[in-house]
Formats: sequence, structure tokens, C-alpha cells
Amino acid sequence: MAVNLTSGAISILTTGESKDLKPVLQVTDIRLIRTQNPTGGGGENNGDRYRVQLSDGSFHQQGMLATQRNELVISQQLQKGSIVQLTEFVCNTIRERPIIIIINLNVIMEKCDTIGDPKPFPLKLPGGDTPSMTRPSPPTQSSSNQPPTTVNDTRFSNQAPPPGPVIRPHSNTSLPSYGPPQPPAANNRMPPVQPPPMYANRGPMAKNEAPPRIIPIAALNPYQGRWTIKARVTSKSELRRYNNAKGDGKVFSFDLLDSDGGEIRATCFNTVADTFYNQIEVGKVYYLSKGTLKPAQKAFNHLKNDFEITLDHTSTAQQCFDDDTSIPHQQFHFRLISEVEEMENNTVLDIIGVVTNVNPISSITRKNGMEAQKRTIFLKDMSTRSIELTLWGDFCNKEGQTLQEMSDSGEFPILAVKSARACDFNGKTLTSIVSSQLSINPDFPEAKKLKTWFESVGKNTPSVSMSLNSLSNSTTHPDSFKTISQIKDEKLGTSEKPDYITINATIWHMKLENFYYTACPLMTGERKCSKKVVDNGDGKWKCLKCDKVVDECEYRYILQLEIQDHTGSTWVTAFQEIGEEIMGYSAKDLHDMRYEEQDNDKFTETVRGVLHNEYCFKLKVKEESWGDEQRVKSSVVKVEKIRFSSRAGAGAGRCFPCESGRSLWWCWWWNWCCIWWLLTLKIFVVILAPMYNTDLLNLGF
Repeated sequence: MAVNLTSGAISILTTGESKDLKPVLQVTDIRLIRTQNPTGGGGENNGDRYRVQLSDGSFHQQGMLATQRNELVISQQLQKGSIVQLTEFVCNTIRERPIIIIINLNVIMEKCDTIGDPKPFPLKLPGGDTPSMTRPSPPTQSSSNQPPTTVNDTRFSNQAPPPGPVIRPHSNTSLPSYGPPQPPAANNRMPPVQPPPMYANRGPMAKNEAPPRIIPIAALNPYQGRWTIKARVTSKSELRRYNNAKGDGKVFSFDLLDSDGGEIRATCFNTVADTFYNQIEVGKVYYLSKGTLKPAQKAFNHLKNDFEITLDHTSTAQQCFDDDTSIPHQQFHFRLISEVEEMENNTVLDIIGVVTNVNPISSITRKNGMEAQKRTIFLKDMSTRSIELTLWGDFCNKEGQTLQEMSDSGEFPILAVKSARACDFNGKTLTSIVSSQLSINPDFPEAKKLKTWFESVGKNTPSVSMSLNSLSNSTTHPDSFKTISQIKDEKLGTSEKPDYITINATIWHMKLENFYYTACPLMTGERKCSKKVVDNGDGKWKCLKCDKVVDECEYRYILQLEIQDHTGSTWVTAFQEIGEEIMGYSAKDLHDMRYEEQDNDKFTETVRGVLHNEYCFKLKVKEESWGDEQRVKSSVVKVEKIRFSSRAGAGAGRCFPCESGRSLWWCWWWNWCCIWWLLTLKIFVVILAPMYNTDLLNLGF
């Protein structure tokens, strides 16, 4: 197979003349360089680098392979003699020598004999000229005015040039607008040039330094010398103090996003944190330069970047007062709720959904004795799945309170969450973390599409819960599925705290005498009183708690339901919201149907439509005093009608244990077999009895 190397490529790369060049070169040497990992972890070979020597057939030049491509060398796809095409690279000057940083490449041929007789590329030929050779599509300008060597991004053509191969890292040739170039010194080094005031808004720079190169975040790597990025601050953490073996300190971090969609986190420690904390503002655009790039700590950094920036006392962050609209304020990578089921525990993701319900704030005590606030909300999306999202800390009182007010007023807001964590506790749930960001009714296409879907069909479309086991305000065990017989056998509810359990059962009977009560509609603080009111005899109602008389009362459910599974039956109580979900009518509508309109047929049909349907009940089981007697009472805190699709969604084949040790599915199958057998036998006996003149029906069939 004949291979043609790109003639003159080494000269173009090292003199900074390349724009969209993707040269085909040969690897003439590879050497392993052992370095220490800055983070001190991640495996003993995590800091290994590979130095490669690249040849165009005439000259060869040193290069460095990016660590993310090390696997090519380890798997021997890339070796001495390989023919490669560079697709993404940067040429930097390190210790006065040009080094080609290879970010990405394609291996065309794994092994080939050395092509040509390549020699080291000279920094300068006698007389100060670079070697002359045939070049593909030579540029029209001189090499000193060419843009930095970056691939597939012509937007850098207007930026300041990179240092040439003969220039010190902090020096550069003078630009044409400064005047004619200065003659080279005897040691072939150019004197430093003072940048003019016209570059004041280009980015931060120090005295006697050349203008910085603005590069995309995606092109940042630890081998670069001087660099500057232009990015928007999308989030900023609090300034927190810490204590470790090295002593006390303080730290804060902020996330950056550029116009190419590249993201990276910058971290500041101690005095540097004091310097930048008040300077950095969320939503503002900055020119950031002079930081150290280190491998990202993925346990704490969830951005899609292998590196993060650590700022020091030489770093600069200059605000760009002309806000660049090409840089978005935030970037989301949304996942459907249905995809959460397949995610591993602690996976961080972006999610968007319709808020269908918001629970009040509750408090829990952590293991360290500290009290924490939490609030649970329920999300639903076009995958017809729903999931619980738990908000912690300030999210409860800020965005959580806003969502609570919107939900109470009958709205169904759209919530977008940046960096939520998936959890396996009590089914699949989501929880907020320190770096989470919440956007209510955001103005972007995904939110508008979801809102349109919900208002047209989604509001009436049943959803499958991904969080079947989760209960608001509970600390239930993950395996909270029980049978009715286990309530008594395990003495549930008899401890100091109530037990929260989940039961799959059928509504077998409903008491219709007192399915509602008259309630007080007055507000006490931010909530309705909802206590029972009595008829005052004059068409008005009196609340014994508020000690006030109201013209009208509210009708609220207090359903008494007998539920049954394969192990037994029990009575449970369902209050207002649960009653409405089960009956499909408000308590007032059902009251008027029966007593005002006296439509007994419709009332009976409504009740029959509920009976003999199977539901997934979340029960609060607690022992209460009834006179001198202690009784275990069960109240419904959540209910969902069971469909086969929902069982498949919650984990197809989830088998619930029964007393015999067999699965509930087996028990149901056996029960149906027995029923069909008895029915068949009875029909058989009814038909045969007259034939044999035998009163077999009196035998009990």
C-alpha cells in the first residue's frame, strides 16, 4: 500500500502556518515518559505520557501525545513506523523548542518502513530563514502573522499569533500594527514588546507580554504555555472552609462555558479564593488566563471535561463588558425520566419535567446530629414516567417554595435541573446536590415542547412511577413491600414511630355512610384549617378549633376502605387528596350527586367503578388509642392504580414474597386455577345431577 506523507507539514506546523491542515505523517519514534499524577491517585500509570517523533519524509519534529489517546500505544495500534493523520493538535513552544501536542489522530497504517531520510527540523538556517520547501496551499501572509495552530476552527484566524519556534515562551514577534519588526539579536531571540492600549479588552495580560491567544475550552491541555479562554460563569459555589492534614484553608469553585459548548471548572484556594470570590459573578463573561490544568476529580466535578483549572496568584480574570450573546447562559444535556431506570447509583444527569405535585418542607436528623430540611416534588415527562426529586437545603425555601405556591394555585410549572443525582434508595429517585441548578419555566425549546405536550395530552395521560417505594416524610427501608398479613405478624406500627409500607391490594368494600366530613375553609397561616365544622342551625357552620362561624363549609374525603390481597384483608382510611385520586370526583361533587341531585344510579356506578380494582397503596401504619383500647390504624399516603405496564416499568418481574416462599405471581396463578376448577366442577355437577336423579347440589357444590 503506497503512502504519501504531507510534504512540508513539519515546517508548517512548527512555524504556526496551519489553518485547516490535517497532515499525514509517520511516527518514527515513541518514548514513555514517567510523571507523577498531580492528584496522587487513579492508578500508577495515570500520569504516563508518550513522546512521539513525527516525520513528513524530509524533517522530523518532537510531539507529545495527549493522555486520552494513550490506549492507542498500549494496544499497539500506534507504534514506531505507524502512518497517522493528525485531526486535532496544538503547537506550543516549550523551553524554546516547538512541541506538537497531539489531541486526536487517526491511525492509517499500524506499521510501515521508514519513508525518506528525515532529519531534525532546524530552528533557523544561516541568515535567519526557515527551510524552504514545497508546501500544500501555502498561506499568503508571512508566518509571523498566522493564527495559532488549532484544527477545525477558522474563527481563530483573527486572534494574535502563537510564539514562533525561535521565541521564548513569554516573547513574540511584533505585529504589523506596531511597526516594522526588530532585527534579531545575536542569540536569535526577539526582545519583549509592550502591547498597545487597543488590546485592553482582549483579555488579562501582564507587563511586557504578547497578546494572549483565545482558544476554546475543549483545546485546553496541560502542555500549553500561555492561553486565554473567553467564557461565561454558569455557577459559583459558596466560599467554604476546610481542615485537613495540611492545615486550615478556604476554597470555592466556579463553572465556565464558552461559545463552542466547552465546559470546565476553575477552583481557587486560600488567598486566591479571597481575591477572586467577590470578582466572579454568575452570568458574566470573563477572559481567564494563567491557570494550572489538572485532571478533574470526577467524584466532585461532573462537567464533561477531563481537566479542571486551578487558579494561582499569577492568574487573571478580566470581565468582558460587551456581553457575547454567542455564549449561552447555561448548557443542558437532558435525559428522559425513563432512562433513569437504567442508570447506576449516584449518576449525575440533567432532567426536565412537569411538576405535578409538591410536598411541604420536612426535617430529618443526619447521622452527625445536624438537622436538615428537605422537600419532595414529583416530575413527569413525555416518556410517561414520573419520578420523585428531593430538594435539600436552600433549594427547599427558594425554588421549592416558588414551586409550592405555583402548585397550590393550580399551575403545573416546568422544572429544568442541572446536575441532579440518581439514587437507588426506595426505587429510583433523584436528589439535588451542591452544584445543582434549578430553572423554573425556562425559555428554551425543550421546555416549550414539554408544556405543549402536557396541556394537550399529558395532563390526562397516566404515568408509571419510577419511585414506587418512596414516601413523603418517611424513613422507610428500601424493601418496604409487605403483605396484609405481615402488618399483624410483624407488629407493624407498634413502635414509637409509624411504619411506612407498600402493599399491592384490591379494594374489596367501601363504607358509604360517612365518606366525607364538613371542614373549615379558613386559613391558619399559609394552610387551611380543615378541621371539622358543625351545623350552627341557621345555615351556617361553626369551627370548634377556630371558634368562628362561616357561611359555607368544605367537603373533604374520609373514605373507609377494605383492601384485600392473597394473605388477608384490612381496613384503611383515605383522606382528601387520596380520595379524589381513587374516586375521580371531589368530595363535594360526590356529596351533591347523592344528596342534592339524588342520582343514585350514577353514584352507585361511580362506586362500582372503584371496587375490585387493584392499587399500589403506600400506607402509614401507627398504633393509636381508641378509648381504653390500642388499635393499629392504617392510612393511605399515596396510591397508584396498578397496570401491567407499570409493573414492567418498575422493574419487570419484581416478585413479592408470600408466606409460602413462592412469588406473588405464582400465588395469583394458583388461585385462578383453583377458581376455574371449582366453577367447572359446579357446572358439571349441575348438568349431571338431573341425569342421575341425585341431589348433588346439597353436597355443598
